[in-house]
Amino acid sequence: MREAFNYMFKDNMFRQKALTYFGFAFIGTFFINLANSLQATKLAVFAPLFMLAGIIIMFIPSGYLVHAIKALIGQNENFILPAFNFKNNFVTGFKFMVAVLILSLIFGIVFAIGAVLFSIIGSLFAMKILAVIGIILLAAIPLLIILYYTLSLNWIFATTEAFTSFLQFKKASGLIKNLPGNYNKCFWIFLLINLAAGIISGILLTVFGKGLFGIAFATFISVLISLYIAFVNVYLTAKSIKA
Repeated sequence: MREAFNYMFKDNMFRQKALTYFGFAFIGTFFINLANSLQATKLAVFAPLFMLAGIIIMFIPSGYLVHAIKALIGQNENFILPAFNFKNNFVTGFKFMVAVLILSLIFGIVFAIGAVLFSIIGSLFAMKILAVIGIILLAAIPLLIILYYTLSLNWIFATTEAFTSFLQFKKASGLIKNLPGNYNKCFWIFLLINLAAGIISGILLTVFGKGLFGIAFATFISVLISLYIAFVNVYLTAKSIKA
């Protein structure tokens, strides 16, 4: 598994590919962070525009990572990352967003229905604490399940690009069962490094994300860290499944 952290440097074109990825990821993330910072200001009217621009720009690096996962699935040594194809990356990134939205919509609907039912039951039996506990569990358990299946669901999307990829838990379970020890090792490494990166990014935005230059600085460092983590994630996802 050590290879996950250094395979990318064996690609003699990695510097150019990483720089291209960084450029799009930085601009897209900067717009999204800027939109969030404008929410409580007089310029809040512009926040949706920056958010939309950021999301659209992020289609390209997101789509590229999907193509990188697919490329590594078919390679066992001398790993070569794919070249950027902006049109194909953009289309795949758009598909990825739609697939995520479908999962989010279904989760949101199920959660809303469940929350209403727990609230009604809690009111009928005068047990508000029961309703609160039920709602918390209703949100936490599916989120933990989705988190565990993240690598396998991303693997499915990378190989099919189907809009329903993130709903295919049965197929994902079957893939995991082929080599559960390997999947679990990849999952825990994935969880720990992304949790650490998320905490660092959150601290940077909290400390420096006040003005335009502060947001730019925090975004630059965060994206620089996430650049490396993203390519580690590519390897972990590609090699977590032995189909």
